[in-house]
Amino acid sequence: MFRSSLCAAAVVAILAALSSVASAASFDCGKAAKPDEIAICKTPDLSALDSEMGGLWFAFRKVPMLMGGSGARMDDAQNFLQARTQCGGDLACLRKLYEARIATLKEQIAQAMQNVYDQENADPVIEPWSVGNLPEALQETAGTYGEECRKLGGALKTGADLPRLLTGDLDGDGLQDVVFDPQALDCTGAATAFCGNGGCTIKVAVSGNDYRDPVEILGAAPTLTLTQDASSLDLWVDKTNCNFTGQDKACWATYRWPKSGRPEVTYALRPLPQ
Repeated sequence: MFRSSLCAAAVVAILAALSSVASAASFDCGKAAKPDEIAICKTPDLSALDSEMGGLWFAFRKVPMLMGGSGARMDDAQNFLQARTQCGGDLACLRKLYEARIATLKEQIAQAMQNVYDQENADPVIEPWSVGNLPEALQETAGTYGEECRKLGGALKTGADLPRLLTGDLDGDGLQDVVFDPQALDCTGAATAFCGNGGCTIKVAVSGNDYRDPVEILGAAPTLTLTQDASSLDLWVDKTNCNFTGQDKACWATYRWPKSGRPEVTYALRPLPQ
């Protein structure tokens, strides 16, 4: 499952980050120019604290956040840097600031991991997601499925009237992007309203575009893959996209979002699932 892979990836990132803590500052001391940076580089225990904090921050950034949480995470980091600048070369001030920041990061990592666990193990029947909890642009995208069903003379069946959502940072801006998968939708009187032989109408709304003008992709089995550098979306698509007519392989499309602009897509043949 998507969330299980997120949780596993986050654990690996945290262990890797903590195991790599060294006695050097997390920034390039050769370029240190500000009083606080110079003081950290010249003071071994402060340099070690900075390195520990850097490892924890790297780990914390890899923990998936609920929508809106990533923005607060970045705000906290900026506030810390501003406070460090205000300390200047005051060693006592810097030590106190780093010790507090490290304690906070450890607490935030533990809480974020608990949130991931709670999300992963939540009963979707007891705690279903609500369209009303989404930003307005995402509400509009979710609503288009019902509109399409009504245009075909049908109605979404109760209990099968919400698309499945996948969330992850696809465009690299630190905010959650949303993939709408309509396979579970049931439009009475129009069985192929959203899914046909070529796949389902999957929509991807990215935060970098304020979740507007979602990209539409015809495919199935959308999967988010998270890596250290970037995230991508994989979908099972029609094999003609791979110029393949055989029966022993499936064609998969991989969508990657640059920092700005439309996604880049590549196609590859993979063995059929066993």
